[in-house]
Amino acid sequence: NGEDAITFYIQKSSEFATTDVTHEIQKVLDEAANTKEGLQFTILFNQGDYIDQSIGNVTTNLIYGAILAVVVLLLFLKSLRATGIVALSIPISLMFAIVMIYFSGITLNIVSMGGLALGIGMLVDNSIVVIENIYRLRSEGASKKEAAMEGAKQVSGAITASTITTISVFVPVMFIEGFIKEIFLQMALTIIFSLTASLVISLTLVPAISAKVMEKKKSKADEESRFKIIYQDALMLAMRFKALVLLIVLGLFGLSI
Repeated sequence: NGEDAITFYIQKSSEFATTDVTHEIQKVLDEAANTKEGLQFTILFNQGDYIDQSIGNVTTNLIYGAILAVVVLLLFLKSLRATGIVALSIPISLMFAIVMIYFSGITLNIVSMGGLALGIGMLVDNSIVVIENIYRLRSEGASKKEAAMEGAKQVSGAITASTITTISVFVPVMFIEGFIKEIFLQMALTIIFSLTASLVISLTLVPAISAKVMEKKKSKADEESRFKIIYQDALMLAMRFKALVLLIVLGLFGLSI
């Protein structure tokens, strides 16, 4: 506002969390403003606010992920127990990832929280694949224990390969040098931890709980999902007009370029 002022830029050291530092600075500023008459402060940029916002986004994504998992499972499986198992795997996988982040020496900043937000969207994928296969075996007459063991075993290779494929995308980041590595390495490691947690939970906790609580499907004919029928018809139509499907895909590919 045209008045003389002194500008301070405070840079934290790597062993401290940004939010802790910004909160302590805020306390000092408030104390100085109350004790020194006429002293005024204006914060131009506070990275701690962005980190707090990122934490809020992670929480929001966690809630959305849980809601979407509930909706999908209820539509296709019509099972409250299966829904509860997947819903339980979300916070446990998240805590697993956070513990790994802590022991890796990564602080909660914009980059790491952004990686965690991306990873949360994929936490439920593996669990849904496992629980659906277990539920299918139960509907075919298998016992709870047999369905849990065989259901997880049958899809273990597929979800492991899928998870490793996604993780491998971030491996080259570890070989980048300089400042870019400092930024993207934390995000890459956070996503890797999240996906690893999802895989471990889906192959251990999900079948273990399913072996105890998974109920048997009453009537396969009566429970047939309308969405499955629609998808089956669409798939048959696509198989009948394969050339048209390929042309549409090529057109979409060209538009994306």
